[in-house]
Amino acid sequence: MGGRVGDALAIVNWLVEHDVQATIFMTGWMADNPNTDAGRIVLGIVDAHPELFTLGNHSYTHTDFRDLNPAEIADELARTEAALAPHCSQNPRPFFRPPNGGYDTEALVAIGANHYRYTVLWDVDTIDWRPIKNDPPGPTADQIVAKVLADARGGSIVLMHLGGYETFEALPRVVDGLRSRGFDLVNLDAML
Repeated sequence: MGGRVGDALAIVNWLVEHDVQATIFMTGWMADNPNTDAGRIVLGIVDAHPELFTLGNHSYTHTDFRDLNPAEIADELARTEAALAPHCSQNPRPFFRPPNGGYDTEALVAIGANHYRYTVLWDVDTIDWRPIKNDPPGPTADQIVAKVLADARGGSIVLMHLGGYETFEALPRVVDGLRSRGFDLVNLDAML
């Protein structure tokens, strides 16, 4: 959960209602954001459902870690942990998802030195963070569903955003489609 709140609460509540496991990568800023309680409420739901959700660190400011030195990386990770802790008993360690998928060797070393054993990327990107009315345009709900169902394989990590523009509309069809093909939808704790 980076910047846009969108349907975050509806999505997380839908996951709970339909017993769908997921890993939630939260930025520290969304937990601290004074303009909305959505990040804090999501963390409360994650905390109430440890059987479904794994929490991961997505940085504090959603900055590209390739542009930071090791001390700045440590600060981003620690600030996020401090922001999440009052709202959720899960520690985001050992999972980190780099903003925009940006990393290099120096960033990986610094992330690992801060006890994040897994820098998590994805193999199916829905690009749901981009609005349809954009240049280039973001995907429709139908396009999100088609992409996930066409590209997901055993062990796939599908990147979707709680603030995605068409995510909530696509989610039921994605889940039903994957389950009908025999996939078990699991969080990173279960996968690793």
